[in-house]
Amino acid sequence: MDRKPKKIGRPTSYRLKLAHRICDLIATHAIGLRTLTATHDWMPTQSTINKWLWKHEEFSLLYARAKLAQAAILPDECLDISDDTSRDTLYKTNKDGEEHEVANNEWINRSRLRVDTRKWLSAKLLPRIWGDAKRVEDLEGQNDILRQELRTLRAELDAKSQKEF
Repeated sequence: MDRKPKKIGRPTSYRLKLAHRICDLIATHAIGLRTLTATHDWMPTQSTINKWLWKHEEFSLLYARAKLAQAAILPDECLDISDDTSRDTLYKTNKDGEEHEVANNEWINRSRLRVDTRKWLSAKLLPRIWGDAKRVEDLEGQNDILRQELRTLRAELDAKSQKEF
């Protein structure tokens, strides 16, 4: 009885069940694909997943929905990070041997960076919900201006074509 040798390495062939598992993980964790593939041996490599996005339309749709779900996690993480004051202060000992509390600026700045990064990602992934409202309004206003310019150009072209005939 011949047994097939067990495959070694990450999966490379596309399966819908695997696609669902990957997308479930993306949708429930606010970390990047590179980190997910590096920390889970059962996942294909990032490059394989990127190829699947172009090759398999169903996976592309699942992945897009997973990224939207992931974007919804980011504001919650911002709140968690902002509310965590457990490392905001340090105890230092002065020359007299007395301990006193000081701000942990490194931790505070890191927390600010973590929140700002998540806000930026949210705005990029879901601009209409988390994006800068003024920026979205500006873009919508620009669309109106472009539409009006197109109408004017069409009217001019119509007028010219009428004169030529």
